[in-house]
Amino acid sequence: MDRRTFISTGVGLGVFSIVPNHVIAAASKGMVAPSDKITMVHIGCGTEGLNEINPLLQSPAIEIVGVADPNRESYDYIHWSEYGLRNQLRELIGEPAWKEGIKGIPGGRNVMKEVIEIYYRKNRPGYKGTIAAAEDYRELLDSIKDVDAVKIMSPDHLHAYQACDCLSRGKHVIMHKPLGNKMTEAMKVADLAKSFSLSTFMMAYNSYHTGDLDLIKRWIDAGAIGTLKEVHNWSNRPVWPQYPVIPTDKPPVPDGFNWDLWLGPAEMRDYHPYYTHATFRGWYEFGAGALADMGYYSMLPVFDILKLDSATSVRTRFSRVIGLKNNVPATIVNDYSYPMAAAYKFEVPYKDGSGQILFEWHDGGMKPQAPEGYEEDDLPIEGMMFLGDKGAIVSGFLRQDPVLVGNQASLYKHIKSNKQEGSDRLEVLPDGTEAWLQGWIDRCKNGKKGFGSFENAKEVNETFNLGSVSLMCQGKKLEYNPETRTITNDAEANKLLTRKMRKGYEI
Repeated sequence: MDRRTFISTGVGLGVFSIVPNHVIAAASKGMVAPSDKITMVHIGCGTEGLNEINPLLQSPAIEIVGVADPNRESYDYIHWSEYGLRNQLRELIGEPAWKEGIKGIPGGRNVMKEVIEIYYRKNRPGYKGTIAAAEDYRELLDSIKDVDAVKIMSPDHLHAYQACDCLSRGKHVIMHKPLGNKMTEAMKVADLAKSFSLSTFMMAYNSYHTGDLDLIKRWIDAGAIGTLKEVHNWSNRPVWPQYPVIPTDKPPVPDGFNWDLWLGPAEMRDYHPYYTHATFRGWYEFGAGALADMGYYSMLPVFDILKLDSATSVRTRFSRVIGLKNNVPATIVNDYSYPMAAAYKFEVPYKDGSGQILFEWHDGGMKPQAPEGYEEDDLPIEGMMFLGDKGAIVSGFLRQDPVLVGNQASLYKHIKSNKQEGSDRLEVLPDGTEAWLQGWIDRCKNGKKGFGSFENAKEVNETFNLGSVSLMCQGKKLEYNPETRTITNDAEANKLLTRKMRKGYEI
């Protein structure tokens, strides 16, 4: 039995009665013996991967042994501030002058490799290793012995192929949302994860306990808003350039960037920077829009606590772009990029068959009307609302600070939250490991499933991907059967649940 099998099955527990002294000493210092560490390959080295590297580095149970990204190194990435990521990484590695004099926002496999090596040498006594780096993660998994796990931080269109490939190789997986940006691909990830005893975690679950959903649910159960009819969620996204037309110029592919590999399963097209880095989210082929960017954080717990199934229908509304054709104004009919603003209306049944609610998502400045009795003139720029036939609950986007609205609100003020003080904060254990990550680590060793497992996010992924197809069909109402996973009222729309996979990327 090799080391990875030993870790993933947990059969080593209780087998040995004699424990080496160096293992005992390591444990007493919050360190982990090399034989018990989870070795990881990090797939995707852009700004979000670098932004989230800290928990992995601080966890003594994880050792990153390789990084992969089609981009070698560049300083043309998109981030929320010009120097924010660079300064964050400087603090992480203890190098105040790191990348001094280099203009632009850093990213790429060589940048992540450098950050990890500096951190390990400064913070892990005796570490003298190096981090392997490759443009293709498959090369690393083929060449590095006993890799236990991967973290996938690539653009959305690569998620499903990479997750299925890594699970089939027997690797534990952490992956950013979504499971896939096409319906059939996302469902294959959920199905495959369910069939294995491997530990999976979809990022977005780490914000699961933010806000006060407990109090919201207690108000709903007590009848404070009558019968729940609708859930509304709205965001100011998109906050990236949203391009209404396909670029026609043909800039050269940057040095050190493997464009073919970045495309992965997507159909070949000419390179353009409009497609890469953060702007990939705005294209149907590469991203999943504002709903998938933020909706998983807000709606995963809601689907869970209300026990909601996958949507059975969707209709969308969206902003339109007017262009000029021969100096005549004309609407740009677009089936390739998300709109600047959109509203989705889903019919979502309860899993127990007791009925359904409407779930409505609004983005780009769209939002629902304020409920009757709401004290402010207008709803905030982002938020969530639970609307019943006798009142409403309005909260922050992640369910923060909920307030009862309506004539009978005062009758239910006595109901208090059962939520523990501070439970919306990201819990950090004494050794520096974040609690969600430790849970995933534990499941790597004991083979048990956790709340963040891919299969538990099936219904939300299925619902959101259905919404994208409605937008591509110019807002048409689509009827969907979750049992057969088909759109039942439009054969052409049903074809859009999947993509034309390039050869070599079949799932």
